Amino acid sequence: MRHRGQTATSLRLQGFALAGLLCFTAFTILQARAETDFLRWYPYDQALELGLLHGRPVLLYFRSDHCPYCEQMETFVLSAPEVEGLMERCTVVASITLGRSATAALGREWRVFGTPTFVFIRYRNGRWTEARRVFGSLPRKRFIEFLGSVCKEEG
Repeated sequence: MRHRGQTATSLRLQGFALAGLLCFTAFTILQARAETDFLRWYPYDQALELGLLHGRPVLLYFRSDHCPYCEQMETFVLSAPEVEGLMERCTVVASITLGRSATAALGREWRVFGTPTFVFIRYRNGRWTEARRVFGSLPRKRFIEFLGSVCKEEG
């Protein structure tokens, strides 16, 4: 009998510990969801985590420091309120600066041969896959149409 009592007590303690862990995990997820700033451009790994957490596609923005076309996109297109609004509503943006050894593998992985390149990826069947891509500097209206079509596909 004494052995059974110890087992029941042990099981109760394990149950309380598991319940506490689940509550903590749920709180952490809810807090992360509430604190996500979708106007911010995130590092690659963090953007993928947030995309999974929020069920959003991730826009991989491949750029380089000395790219005049990247600068043109950032100044005249990506900073436009209409573009920011669309990105905020339906994507998580990862900014990836090529030309650094830490990001070279990402450029190869996503087949990026120049900048600026925008690759929309979605999480399907247990992995991130490419949905669409755009290369080069685009006029604001054309980029908005492209971004809008991606957002419509997401619902």
